[in-house]
Amino acid sequence: MKAFAVAAATAITLIFLAVTPRAVSAAQHLRGVVMTVLTAQDEVVVRHEAFGDMPAMTMVFQVEPKSVLGRLKVGDRITARVDMAPDPARLDEITVIGHAAAPAGVVQSVLHDVQPLVVGDTLPLTTTFFDQLGRGFSFTDFRGQTVLLAFIYTRCRDPRMCPLISANMHMLQRKIAGLPIHLVEITLDPAYDTPAVLAAYAQRFDADPNRWTLGTGPVKVLNDFAAQFGIAVFADPVAGLIHSEATAVVDPNGRIVDIMNEAAWNPDSVLAELQSVAAIPSNPIAWLDYQLSKTAVALCGDSLPGTSGLLALGLVVVILTGASYALYRLAKIIFVDEPADVA
Repeated sequence: MKAFAVAAATAITLIFLAVTPRAVSAAQHLRGVVMTVLTAQDEVVVRHEAFGDMPAMTMVFQVEPKSVLGRLKVGDRITARVDMAPDPARLDEITVIGHAAAPAGVVQSVLHDVQPLVVGDTLPLTTTFFDQLGRGFSFTDFRGQTVLLAFIYTRCRDPRMCPLISANMHMLQRKIAGLPIHLVEITLDPAYDTPAVLAAYAQRFDADPNRWTLGTGPVKVLNDFAAQFGIAVFADPVAGLIHSEATAVVDPNGRIVDIMNEAAWNPDSVLAELQSVAAIPSNPIAWLDYQLSKTAVALCGDSLPGTSGLLALGLVVVILTGASYALYRLAKIIFVDEPADVA
């Protein structure tokens, strides 16, 4: 019986190691310069030297513990341990080893004095944009429709970022035909992404302008609009534009219902949420998956971006059930199966 208990405990440990968000791998360390601190997102932008298989470039990183963010300043030279498994990657064991001005010409930070938007706020409905056909529009044009709003730029080369968002939009477009739901992508590179460029990009993803609008406009207008969602944009000669993420669900009255700060959202789960907001019958399993995914991110961060909330719940149930059974067996061995003393 004791052997069984040991085997059960070993199995539980192996399951835990298999599903834990952080892969067991050799630690990597970097040296770099802090370009900006994104306090609202618990992230930092670092221009780092080459490490491991990563070339020298600028990247957005999560920071642990979050209390370190308050001590970091633009221009700090740091060393840190890197965990590349999450998206964005995570830094911990951060040490400030010096301070210098950010390298000129490497990163350009766009700072804005705007009022951040949060869940429950109403979108700026009268801000004017231009769509892929060159027509002016504002979010008042979508009153009465539930809107999914995301931010991309057409020259993005990272398949985990803008192309993934647009691919998910493409999947959603096929499923919202005839529904009061509209998809909107606003560019983060308005100087390059003219209506003609957006039209070519829209063609790549077969975007129907009646269901899916791609927007551009004056640089300051778009930068300020993105900044209201906590999006900071930086130009890097190697990686292109470095930016944080935000995808918003907006109700038919223009009120923000939810903001997802990752690119790898599940289109089926998001569709269920859009339908729920639009008061349209939706797949209850997919909607539950959306809610559980939100809860998992809130509790555990973005270690497993795009992971199904139902899968995460199932893994937790398996682990807790296994642990409970192992404890039960151990208790039975100790307190019940003890041989009686011989008189």
